[in-house]
Amino acid sequence: MENKYIRILSIISLSVLVMFSCEDETKDVEDTVVPTPVITSIDPAGGYPGEEATITGENFNATTSLNLIEIDTNGVSLASVTPSAGTATSLTFTRPNVSGVGVTINATLRVRNVEDVEEKVSESIAISLLPVFDIVYVNGLPKTKGGLAFDADGNLYARGQDPADVFKITPEGEESYFGQTHWGEGEMHIGPDGYLYAAVVWGDYGIVRISPAGGDYETWMPDMYVNNPFDFDWDSDGNMYIGTADGTIYRRLANTDNEVELLKSSGSWGSPMRLYNDDLYWYTKNDSGSNGLYKAPVPAVGDTVTASSITQILASEDYNPSGLAIDGMGNVYLMVGWENSTLVRVTPQGAVEEVWELPTENPNKAVWHNNKLWIAAGNQDSSVYVLHLGEEYGTGAVPQNTW
Repeated sequence: MENKYIRILSIISLSVLVMFSCEDETKDVEDTVVPTPVITSIDPAGGYPGEEATITGENFNATTSLNLIEIDTNGVSLASVTPSAGTATSLTFTRPNVSGVGVTINATLRVRNVEDVEEKVSESIAISLLPVFDIVYVNGLPKTKGGLAFDADGNLYARGQDPADVFKITPEGEESYFGQTHWGEGEMHIGPDGYLYAAVVWGDYGIVRISPAGGDYETWMPDMYVNNPFDFDWDSDGNMYIGTADGTIYRRLANTDNEVELLKSSGSWGSPMRLYNDDLYWYTKNDSGSNGLYKAPVPAVGDTVTASSITQILASEDYNPSGLAIDGMGNVYLMVGWENSTLVRVTPQGAVEEVWELPTENPNKAVWHNNKLWIAAGNQDSSVYVLHLGEEYGTGAVPQNTW
């Protein structure tokens, strides 16, 4: 009898242990339930490839790498991105490059917690993916060889060559005839007074200008003072710096009547010239042994550029640019024309980077504006190519064609 009771007690004890064990297992399962992510906002909702965006919400995985950001449109997956940083309420990621040429993609974004890939996915939120490369067509021009310029309101001005008509394109894309210069071979810039100035390389016209209201050009600085001007710019004091087709650089002092002083004498053919951060940049081309990109500090009034003040940034026989532009970080872009469509960037340290293959064999003039490089198609057609690089382009990957 006693053994019988002992057996019964043992069975009861075992049952209790099993019951508590099952409760503990159930409790453990409940404790590891992964909540569904919730998105409340994304900032900014629209942007370019390479730019960061922040997703705000709740129930994200506190381990950043266990979140997966999925972007799709009409049920078609475009990209899956792992956040670069995050918490349970905030995720930061870099926008992927999925847009086509000139195409803005309106897509949706979801957050998936990969600890439970079958169920724990957020509701979708709208996101716009802007194109890193775009094309603006200037319908009124047969070609855009005569230079590009921007005014303070963000209006783009594009000039043809012959005739040298100038058309204005607003930020909204509205195009209108603005005026005319003579033979659009040199560069074009908006001056401190709001006039549109244009260099006329060949002939006796020099630098002409069009009033802010538009119309035909007026003579401003005849060729007799500066022979064959190609490019020019102003410093903060209103002094103008002029580079000519033969590589000579002049300075026209502010508030003077065509009074110029020689800063650098000619030596070799070299038309592209820019002023950036109190330095003059120029490219010498078609001169064996001296081809390359140079810079020198702007000399004081009455002084000239000395040989000891010149720094050669790039020495190369591989490039023969028809124009150059400088971005906000001191990188120089070479418009390597004449059957070459590669856009080349030279860093301040002299590193050469191939940035983009342009759809033209004659990229001609270019201007840096609003974190974008605007490039004239030159002799090919009336296109202006727009390459978005962004504020942090200098510290990130060089944008490349990915489609």
